[in-house]
Amino acid sequence: MPILGKIDSDFKQALKERKPDAVSTLRLLLAALKNERIKKMADLTDEDAIKIIKSEIKKRKESIVEYEKGQRADLADKERQELEILNPYLPAQMDEGQIKSAIEKILAAMPDKENEGKVMGAVMSELKGQADGAQVRQIVSELLKK
Repeated sequence: MPILGKIDSDFKQALKERKPDAVSTLRLLLAALKNERIKKMADLTDEDAIKIIKSEIKKRKESIVEYEKGQRADLADKERQELEILNPYLPAQMDEGQIKSAIEKILAAMPDKENEGKVMGAVMSELKGQADGAQVRQIVSELLKK
């Protein structure tokens, strides 16, 4: 089932089961997806939907950090609940060992290993959403310092 269909059916199920947190989170996600579809003036692919879901997850993570700085544990907890609702819609993420081996393989094939930006670009295009960018950046930095 495409991601958009799964999100829509989960939204309807959350409505039926009267889960207000899931309903509000999925409603926001569906609105973001609809806005992107309007902006793009075409139907969204699963890849487009994943980008938007990642964007929404990133917003939640940034909000959690800011709420914790402001000592607003209640709002940070709400954002964490929304993260738990959104995370299942992402494809399975690679673990650190898999990421490291993929980066090492890419580095072996690259002639210009000093430019971290070029390495990151090559790695992220290769992994295509299977790994968190911050984690990839950390591993790339560690490997380039060796």
